[in-house]
Amino acid sequence: MSKTYIIEVGSESAGIVVRDRAGFRFFSASQRFSALDGKLFRSARDAERAAKQRAQKSACPDFVKSFRRALPRFQF
Repeated sequence: MSKTYIIEVGSESAGIVVRDRAGFRFFSASQRFSALDGKLFRSARDAERAAKQRAQKSACPDFVKSFRRALPRFQF
C-alpha cells in the first residue's frame, strides 16, 4: 500500500510526496516548486519544510509588487 501526501504552502499546492523504498519522492504541482521535483526526502515532513523554504526564497520582493501595480500591462 503506497503512502501519498499532498504538500501545501499556505493556500498553494506545492506538490505531492509518494513513499518508496528509499523515502518520500516529491512531485511538484507548479513551476514555483520545480526545483524540488524528483528529490528524495527522509519524511513527508522534511519535504514540507523544503517546500516552505522554497516558497520563501521565491517570494516576490515588495519593490517588484509595486512595479506590478504601477505597470500592470507588463508581465514580470
